[in-house]
Amino acid sequence: MAEPHKIQTDTPREVLEIQYDLYRKMSPTKKIELVFDAYRTGQLLAMAGIRMRHPNASEKEVKQIWAKEHLGEELYCKVYRNKGYDGDPGVK
Repeated sequence: MAEPHKIQTDTPREVLEIQYDLYRKMSPTKKIELVFDAYRTGQLLAMAGIRMRHPNASEKEVKQIWAKEHLGEELYCKVYRNKGYDGDPGVK
């Protein structure tokens, strides 16, 4: 068996080998589902942090702040100015 990539982990090697074997046997559809689930979890955690930093922000404002942080200033402005936003989520 090929040696797994060297990564920093506290997971025992035997467990990593089992995990890698499961990934190899997994269908492409299942793999992409896991990627989308992980992405969505990250997005939800980021939005929870935004709500903590901006407790008075509406859901629309939270989504705009997330988009600005995620896309970066330049791309955010290009995308959201075309949707009628001024490019600034308006939450301090």
